[in-house]
Amino acid sequence: MSRTVRRFCLVDALNFDHIEGWLEAMAQKGLFFDHTSPWFFHFQPGEPRAVRYRVEPGGTLDNAEGMAYCQSLGWELAGKLGPQLFLYRSDDPEAPELHTDPVVRGYGLDKLARQMRWRYLVVLLCMAGMLVSAIWPLTWDEPVLALIGSSNTLYLGLLMEFIAIYLSIRYFSSFFALRRRLKAGEGPRRSGWRRSARATAAALACSCCLLVLSLVQSAAYFLASWESETAAAERPFPILELRELEDNPALEAVPSPIALEIFGYDRDNSVRYAWSLLCPGQYEVDQRLTDGGDYEPRLDMRWYRLSLPCLASPLLDDLISRYSDFRYAPEHYTVTEPELPGFDRAVLVQDNRWPDQELFLQAGNVVIYLDYSGTQELTGRPDLLTELAAWRPSAS
Repeated sequence: MSRTVRRFCLVDALNFDHIEGWLEAMAQKGLFFDHTSPWFFHFQPGEPRAVRYRVEPGGTLDNAEGMAYCQSLGWELAGKLGPQLFLYRSDDPEAPELHTDPVVRGYGLDKLARQMRWRYLVVLLCMAGMLVSAIWPLTWDEPVLALIGSSNTLYLGLLMEFIAIYLSIRYFSSFFALRRRLKAGEGPRRSGWRRSARATAAALACSCCLLVLSLVQSAAYFLASWESETAAAERPFPILELRELEDNPALEAVPSPIALEIFGYDRDNSVRYAWSLLCPGQYEVDQRLTDGGDYEPRLDMRWYRLSLPCLASPLLDDLISRYSDFRYAPEHYTVTEPELPGFDRAVLVQDNRWPDQELFLQAGNVVIYLDYSGTQELTGRPDLLTELAAWRPSAS
């Protein structure tokens, strides 16, 4: 017995016309159906010739009387395409058809149609559940942060999910469309399998590209990410120097013994970088200084450079929602929108109980969040803020 040749089926297996047309085209190339496996159709190679194939649901001709009827017409059982589908073959181009009335054949699919409806419903419910789980993070209070705050395969996964839903709907819909055509008395459309195969191939190619892009992006996220102490960082990064803001060069960093024990470096004075497709520049810079006495100013910064400027303003709103507590206790905060040169938006949140200030800034596709505890005014040095927003790696 010669070795079988495997082929991936791009045709909707529940569209009998298309699967018959594809198998007949394969026979004209010298590949004759042998059996199926979970992912492939297996063919026996031979001399190309015209062979006819017909698909029948279980319970119609798969019995002794039905088999005798098929043999009398010149047809034989070639195998099964699944638990409920049987494939018949005839090498005689003049052999009579198994069905001469498409309407009768259409009504003969009613039993299988009832079973397919339940399977269709189960698949759609599963797909809906997967889609809801994928979209769920986008319904949180900070959807843009959900998109840019991780390896960001979320939106690529959503696209793949939509493609999977499209293929599933088309897979089952093709069967019910065939059944309607048969009941309307229309003849077979076996030549349409090529268009169906091209559509499936295009959808699968898009899924593969999205999967590769997702893997590459995840790898890039983890490979590109880095962190270091600010004083020892070898790579450029944006920073609003706390010493310069305080106008006190004598301030110094005093590492926390607990941070040193846990992280191995002074995390209170550190920088962290992350990369993603939507936000290729993500920096977190923390500074804690002391004058050697009781005064210990603090400045935490989140700096974002987005690929899409249209996400900048929504990201600023998300940062306000994530980091500011004034919406929960507005009586404890004063919120203003200062006019700062070079910025599209600026929101200043001041705590009325403590010397804490939060400044949210947007300049084009750059969004900045500053959380400061000290005696200075964050907006008192607009030149430093403008320089911070204009920072680019090439400029460092």
